[in-house]
Amino acid sequence: MERKVSTFDLKIGMHVSNLDRPWLDTPFLLQGFIIEDKDDIKALQQHCQYVFIDTEKGDEAKNYMDEKPSLPSSSYVEDFLDGGTKRVSYEEKQSAFHELPAAETALETATDKVARLMDNLKAGENLDITAVRNAVQPILESVIRNSDALLWVSEMKKKDAYTYSHSLDNCSLGIAFGRHLGLYKEDLRNLAMGLLLMDVGKVKVSDEILNKTGTLSVEEFKEMKNHVHYGVEMLRNTHGMNDTIINVVLTHHERFDGSGYPSGLKGKEVPVYGRIAAIIDCYTAMTGNSTYRVAMAPHKALQTIYNWRNKYFQDELVEQFLQCLGVYPTGSLVEMSSGEVGMIMSQNRVQRLKPKIMMLLDENKKPYEVSKIVDLTVDTMDASGLELTIISGLQPGAYGIDPTKVLDD
Repeated sequence: MERKVSTFDLKIGMHVSNLDRPWLDTPFLLQGFIIEDKDDIKALQQHCQYVFIDTEKGDEAKNYMDEKPSLPSSSYVEDFLDGGTKRVSYEEKQSAFHELPAAETALETATDKVARLMDNLKAGENLDITAVRNAVQPILESVIRNSDALLWVSEMKKKDAYTYSHSLDNCSLGIAFGRHLGLYKEDLRNLAMGLLLMDVGKVKVSDEILNKTGTLSVEEFKEMKNHVHYGVEMLRNTHGMNDTIINVVLTHHERFDGSGYPSGLKGKEVPVYGRIAAIIDCYTAMTGNSTYRVAMAPHKALQTIYNWRNKYFQDELVEQFLQCLGVYPTGSLVEMSSGEVGMIMSQNRVQRLKPKIMMLLDENKKPYEVSKIVDLTVDTMDASGLELTIISGLQPGAYGIDPTKVLDD
């Protein structure tokens, strides 16, 4: 049986049956051979990212890149998506406004812990699962109390370090979505830890590839995709790590139609948390700035994801994701029928087009000296006595608004 293996997992005694490139592009004389010594392994690592081994002709590997994930029990989520009821219905224990200080503290604490965690990994230290739990916990507690405040703060506090901010955005949004789906608290924690660690394998990918502004070459893209394997390998070597977390890292780039990687899993072959992670990772990537992409307006990102339902993402999960975030997600800029410009501060779970909005610019697009909060369920008229509604979503940074300055004001 032929299996795909990273060259970092090769051992003496394995039978190499194929490479990730033509044999003629390498110095190997035989098309298929037994690894006899460390020099063979070193040569393979110099020329290949991964190889295929024949497990019937040689020794097996400890880890495989084409393996299917184990499927820990999450049947109650599947039941809910099939029309069942939520196992847990969380109530807002705090208003978004009153939760803001705790949310801001939670995000700052998590950011510091994640930065320290990543620095330690880059320095060659082992992954510390306790540190991961400690990073996730304040975010988890804040989102359980109120599902809007931390999402709003995270939009205001975008960090320069894309990997850190992207990981934290994934984590925060994942807890909010899991809360919406009715996941138990322990399941929320596992999902959040998996989302936080999805890209941890990128610490083993060169900065030249990670920070490249142009199109990646075929070989560079292969190496970038290897971050999934690197991450899974790190998690498997971490004491106390469970399969749920590992599966999130392993499957977050799989797609519902089978077009993803590393294993081309299709439909419900992908664990439900992997399907959730794929949607969240795509949304946060589209709405965040990176070295190769300008941030997309949140409502446009949601429309894109909606258009990809039953192709890249499961239809039922996409529908729930849109219900969770609302028409205009928390933290997005909107233009009002009055001409004012505001930022969505919290959602109305019953009337999706009537959220709470922090007004930032007046009808002449001039900044308010003191921002005002409008609740469209109560503040239904503008200063002229006309109905006050949202007429459109805006691109991040529209009219020169800097989200990172909003809380400071």
